[in-house]
Amino acid sequence: MSNSASVCLMSTEESEELDVMSVVRARVKELRGRNGWSGAELGEHLSAVGVAWNRSIVANFEAGRRPSVSAVELLALAQVLNVAPIHLLVPPDAEGDRLYEVTPALAAPVADVRAWIRGYYPLKADNLSQFHREAPRAEWGAVRMKSSNDPQEQLDAVRASLENLKDYERQLAAQVGEQDG
Repeated sequence: MSNSASVCLMSTEESEELDVMSVVRARVKELRGRNGWSGAELGEHLSAVGVAWNRSIVANFEAGRRPSVSAVELLALAQVLNVAPIHLLVPPDAEGDRLYEVTPALAAPVADVRAWIRGYYPLKADNLSQFHREAPRAEWGAVRMKSSNDPQEQLDAVRASLENLKDYERQLAAQVGEQDG
């Protein structure tokens, strides 16, 4: 199966998919409980890192009356709950082939979404080189294989990584040449 085939357009009749805010909401509630914190205590921890939440905001968010969180709030929640942000966004125990709603019109398997968020590979492999080029240079050599183990996808990932490494090699050679001259 090609990478682009693993992404599907959502139909309004599907209800089995995980959606972003339901997952974040459930994970926050679960992790708050594991820490033994009340809603007020979670609010205090968030306020201590500069995000002004209180018991009421926590309760409204967990109950779904507050429909979303900002990127700053998501990162603060991850920090105070001591988890990587990906573990708030995508449940670590979800089946890898279960669909996850990335946008209201786009779903992909959980395993692919986790890999995409981590920067391993794009949801759609339209331009692997461009996707990998956006990673910090120190990560350019990392080759990540898709969970499907499709030989063409593996070859594409290796080629993209090699192309990025060659670009980096040329840049470093130019810098060394400038320093030596």
